[in-house]
Amino acid sequence: MLPEAFSIALAASIYPPAVAAVIALGRGTDVRLRVLLFVLAALVTVYVEGAIILLVFGSVDASSGTKLSISAGLSIAIGLVALYVAWRLAHPGPPKPKTKGPSRTDRYLENRRLVMVLGVTLYILPSPVYLAAIKAVADTNISTTQQLAYLAAVVIVMLWLIEVPMAILLAAPARGSAMLESINAWFRRHGRTVAVVAAAAAGVYLIVVGIVDAAG
Repeated sequence: MLPEAFSIALAASIYPPAVAAVIALGRGTDVRLRVLLFVLAALVTVYVEGAIILLVFGSVDASSGTKLSISAGLSIAIGLVALYVAWRLAHPGPPKPKTKGPSRTDRYLENRRLVMVLGVTLYILPSPVYLAAIKAVADTNISTTQQLAYLAAVVIVMLWLIEVPMAILLAAPARGSAMLESINAWFRRHGRTVAVVAAAAAGVYLIVVGIVDAAG
């Protein structure tokens, strides 16, 4: 189940808004501190919410004599939600009119404390793909302490798309910022498509796993 959790975490890592935010931090002043605060806030948020959900999954399994059916049902339900997310991403609707002046995100990026708020805000709502990764950890027959340790590894894998830019900006803010701008431009063009494919693939996989578990 752990290789499954890491594979799903890779799919959950595709999150263009967070990538754009961490790269945008390289344009201002005090780059190293602000980007570090942003990524740390995201890491803590994702891990804490993941730990809570992991414990909830564990308590549900422990209090039920139909663990297999519950596990299969969760897989199918999360898979259906992931497919819905993929559909919504593929059909975003008309673009919202741009407001004059800096956006709320831009204002957050200019302040150290608000940078941390942005890191929390972007990740406070767990994606269905991340829920699937947590469930894969919960399905292992290991202790709660071990599951929490593996969850930490899953979170690190899931957030690699903001951890790598952070490392680049910490090492060389000026040169790193210029290099990352081209990556951000690519994400603006293709990020939504990549996210759609990742969410759809994860959804189909989870539904198949749920059906197989239910049949077995």
